[in-house]
Amino acid sequence: CSICDDDREQLKDKLYSIGGNGDSDSEMMLELFLQLGLEGFQCLHSGFTFIFIDYKKKKVLAVRDHIGIKSLYYCKYDDSIYISSSFKDLSSLDFLKFHLNIDKLANFLNFSDFSKTDTFVKEINKVPPLHVLNLNKTKVSINSYSEYTLKAKFFNASDQIQGLRQLLKEIMVIDKCEYHNKIGFLFSGGLDSSTTISFFRHFKNSNQRIFALSAQFKNLNKDIVHLIDESNFQREITDLDDIESIEFDGQSETTLSNLDFYLDIIGQPFFFPNLYLSNRAFYLAIDHGIKTVVNGNDGDTVISHGYEFLRELFYTFQWVKLYREIRVTSKVRRQNKWFIFKRIILSQLTLKGFLRPSAQQEHLKVLSTSNHSKALEIQGILASYYGIDERYPFYNRTLIEYCLNVSPRLKNKNGFSRFILKEAVAGIVPDKIRNRTTKSNLGHALCINFVEKDHALIEYHLDNPNSILVKLV
Repeated sequence: CSICDDDREQLKDKLYSIGGNGDSDSEMMLELFLQLGLEGFQCLHSGFTFIFIDYKKKKVLAVRDHIGIKSLYYCKYDDSIYISSSFKDLSSLDFLKFHLNIDKLANFLNFSDFSKTDTFVKEINKVPPLHVLNLNKTKVSINSYSEYTLKAKFFNASDQIQGLRQLLKEIMVIDKCEYHNKIGFLFSGGLDSSTTISFFRHFKNSNQRIFALSAQFKNLNKDIVHLIDESNFQREITDLDDIESIEFDGQSETTLSNLDFYLDIIGQPFFFPNLYLSNRAFYLAIDHGIKTVVNGNDGDTVISHGYEFLRELFYTFQWVKLYREIRVTSKVRRQNKWFIFKRIILSQLTLKGFLRPSAQQEHLKVLSTSNHSKALEIQGILASYYGIDERYPFYNRTLIEYCLNVSPRLKNKNGFSRFILKEAVAGIVPDKIRNRTTKSNLGHALCINFVEKDHALIEYHLDNPNSILVKLV
C-alpha cells in the first residue's frame, strides 16, 4: 500500500474505533479492509493505493484513491498481471510486447482525450480514481467502490461559511515533525495558493519555517505585463516577516525547452504547458532543504466559481433573476453583460441541461473528469523525481464533499465567483487578494517564450514531423 502522511492518523483513529490495530501502513490498511471491506477506505481523505493478493485463490484486488493523487497502472498479459504506480516501469518491461495506442494519440492531439483508463500503449491501462481492479484467476474487472455523498438540503449561509473556514483550518495544518520543519508553497498570488499559505501561517506550529516559491514575470512587454505579473499581489504575503520568499524567473524557458527531460521521467506524451514552473520550484525547494511542498491546485474546481448556478437559472427559466446576476457581475468585473452571457451561458448550452438542471450535479460532473488525475499523475512523477512530498489540500475528500453540498447560491453571489471561499478566508487572507476579480494568464509568457526560446525546436519538428503524426494529420 501507499498512503499520504496526513491520512495516517485518520487510519489509526478508524482502526481504534473498530477494535483493530497494526504497526505498519500495510498492516493497518489490511486490517481496515478485512474488517470493513472497500467501504473502509472512505476514511482516507488524501491519496492512497492498496493492492491485496490472495495466492491460494489466485485473486488480486487493487484500489485507487478518490481523485487520483496516487497512480495505479496495470498490464494483463497471458495468465499474469503486472501492476505498478509507474507507467514507465511497466512500459520498460522488455519481455512484454507493446503497441502504440493510435486512437489515444489522435484524441490527445485533438484535445478530446477524456478517457480515465487508457494510456499511449494499448496493453497498459489505469485504474480510475474511486475504482477497484479485481483479477479473479484470468478475468479482470474494474468497478467503482465508492461515490461522493450528495445532500439535497443546505444549512443557512453563515453556518456554511463557518463550516468551510473550520474545514480549511483542519486541512491546511501540517503536523510538526523533523521532516516538516521546512514547508514550501507553490505561490502564485492567486486566491488558492494564498489560502493555503495564509491558513498554514495562521495556525502552524511555532518552529515551522514557511517558504513561498514564486515565478516572476516582470520583464515582459509593457503592454501585456499587467496581464501576467502577480508580484503586486505576491508581496501582500511575501513581505511578511515570517515568510521566506524564493523567487525565480518564469520567462527563461518553457516545458518545450527541456522536453526530453520530462519525457524521460514521465515515459509518455503529456499536456501540461506550465510544468516547467513546477520543475523549477521543486529544484529550488530541494536546494533549500525543503522536502514538503504544498500545492493549491484546483481550488477553482473544488470550491467552484458558481457558474453552474447561473446556468441552472437559465435552464429553469428564471431569466429575470439570471439577468440581475449577470448585471451585478458585469459591474464588479467591469465586463460587458453580453460577453458574460455568451461565455458562461451560451458557450455551455446543451439540451441535456434542460433535462437535469442541477448545479450540484454539474459541479460533480466537472470534479469527475479525467483532467484532475492526469495533472496529478504528471506532477506527482516530477515531485517523486526530486524526492518531494507534495500536498494537495484542495483535493481532500472531505473538502470536496463539503463543497459539492454547499448551496449553489453561495458559490456565485453579489457578482463574485467563489463567494463562499472569499467569505470563509476573511481576516486570514489579505483583502487585496481576497477581493480581486482578475487572474493572471500564463499563456502570454508561453507564447513569447515559444518564439524567443523554442523557435528553432518548433521549426525543426514542423519541417521533420514524425511519420506516425504525418499519417494522423
